[in-house]
Amino acid sequence: MSISFDAIQQEISAMLSVNDEDLTEEQKKAMDEYLSELGDQEATKIDSFSAFVREETARALYYKEEAKRLANKAKNAENRIGFLKAKYLDIMRENGVSKIKGNAYTLSVRHIPHVVVDDDAKLDDLYMRIIPEKREPDKVVIREALKGGVSIPGCRIEETDSLQIR
Repeated sequence: MSISFDAIQQEISAMLSVNDEDLTEEQKKAMDEYLSELGDQEATKIDSFSAFVREETARALYYKEEAKRLANKAKNAENRIGFLKAKYLDIMRENGVSKIKGNAYTLSVRHIPHVVVDDDAKLDDLYMRIIPEKREPDKVVIREALKGGVSIPGCRIEETDSLQIR
């Protein structure tokens, strides 16, 4: 019968707390045999637990490495998509085409307002967001302020194009 590590520890502790002066030789022998059996069970539990921890550690390391590998694959796919979208956008611009329909998808050129910050050192703290160990322009706040008519030195809204796939 297999018992838990906790039960083994409690049993060993209980056995060791018995005053062996009150025991007969036969009881001492039985107690020694039982402690030996508990020791064997304890060693088996420790070995099983340690093997499990080692396997799980290896599995966690494998998953971390696999996550890095997959993140690199995702980044490569995103870069490839960006390159191809830019290429199609350039071709459509060169040919004066703003929308093309395919059988399943439509490509269209969208004009998107994009905040450009020429010099973030000139910005008030209102237009900055604090990222631990980093200070950078908060373009969402800047965009709203510029749209609202606020003049912010070193900032403007420019129209940029992106390729939309539906």
